[in-house]
Amino acid sequence: MNGTTHAIFGIGALAGAALLFGMEPPIWAYPVAAVAAWLPDVDNPRSTLGNGLSRSKNPVWDVITRPPSWALRTTSFFLIRTVGHRTLTHSLVGLALFLLPMWLLFGRFPDIFVALAAGCVSHILADALNTPGVPLLWPLGWRFRLLPGGVRSGGLAEAVVALVAAVLTAGGIFMLYPALGGLL
Repeated sequence: MNGTTHAIFGIGALAGAALLFGMEPPIWAYPVAAVAAWLPDVDNPRSTLGNGLSRSKNPVWDVITRPPSWALRTTSFFLIRTVGHRTLTHSLVGLALFLLPMWLLFGRFPDIFVALAAGCVSHILADALNTPGVPLLWPLGWRFRLLPGGVRSGGLAEAVVALVAAVLTAGGIFMLYPALGGLL
């Protein structure tokens, strides 16, 4: 799946988790979930985060984004050289290795933690729709796929999946925030 599809899935997962757990996340939690939905692809140097943050023409913004960009590129290079793409970061082991420190850092702030968890889990589920599937039980070689044959990444089928996810996400957000319906 591409970055936009993952962002839609991350936002939708947060809305779904909020409905499931009876919480009402603040508006800023949705971009957190979208970015968290890109995190498992940090093992790919060509991904949204694996490539680092874009250079900006604004010198102040460039100074701010340079350290995290360097860290993302270094992490991406290390992961692709050691374990490869769609291995550790797309598995239950990788999910646990991410969520445990996030719980320790943000466990007292459930809005942040749920946004991070929903985004990462949504990424793995979205990639389980793809043709290659995901190695949930990595390092074992078995790959998990939600659809027989899967959906080719970047094709028309992915666009349809993204559109359906966007409609469901909008429905979930309108259920959480009924006042938004009056804005339409």
